[in-house]
Amino acid sequence: MESLSQKNYSKTLIVLLLILTGLLSQAQSCVCYQNHFLNDYKEADFIAQVTVTNVESDFRIENEDLVEFDTSIIFKGSESKSLFIQQEVGGNSSDNSKCRLFLKPGDELIVFAQLVNGAIITTPCHRNSFIYKDDPKFLLENKNLIGTLNTLSLFNEQIEASSINCSSLENDTDVINKVGKLNLAESDAYFGLYNIKFTEDNSISYVGVISPFNKEIDKKIRIMLIKKEWEECALNENRELLVAYFYHPASTYRKEYLSTY
Repeated sequence: MESLSQKNYSKTLIVLLLILTGLLSQAQSCVCYQNHFLNDYKEADFIAQVTVTNVESDFRIENEDLVEFDTSIIFKGSESKSLFIQQEVGGNSSDNSKCRLFLKPGDELIVFAQLVNGAIITTPCHRNSFIYKDDPKFLLENKNLIGTLNTLSLFNEQIEASSINCSSLENDTDVINKVGKLNLAESDAYFGLYNIKFTEDNSISYVGVISPFNKEIDKKIRIMLIKKEWEECALNENRELLVAYFYHPASTYRKEYLSTY
């Protein structure tokens, strides 16, 4: 027979599990699934650092807001003073399952958008990110993102002309193990861009450095890419593949790593 203490324990455990489930579902209500960074960069027609000056909800149609802004830096595309953001509100006040961006005048952010029938349009999950200048936790992240976009903007034509997708890179999760320990100085970039030339029989003929981390890391990455077992990639007529790796420093919960995201 189950004792009274066991019953109380079971009831307490169930209550705690229900509370935890509720908290987790609320915390995970907004989930964005993104391609690798270089893919999102190439597909965007307009990328800029902006400061919001005005927001008009449901401007043309329902769930499409007009956002007007001042531009600080344009990384890709032509000058613009406004865009439309297609977004809707989640189920209730504590649920932002639609990942809505609650924008207001004065907000600074990096926007990724596409040109659709003459209008610049974006969505919340299209790599749009706030710039928190007053929060020390985001200073390095902001610096790295803006630095990466500044660097990529120098190679817009080459990125447009090259292939950037290959199935061999999709599950490349052990890059750090292949490359070894990374010794990055504060002056080093947290992003590296490489071009790989393939022959007609899909062998690698050349691996070059377009934008470096530093000499030591670039050498390790080039050797890793040459030794890598490549499946056939969908290449353009130039048979050139661009690969971008991003450095993520160690934290309390994980070791440092490189990724294409």
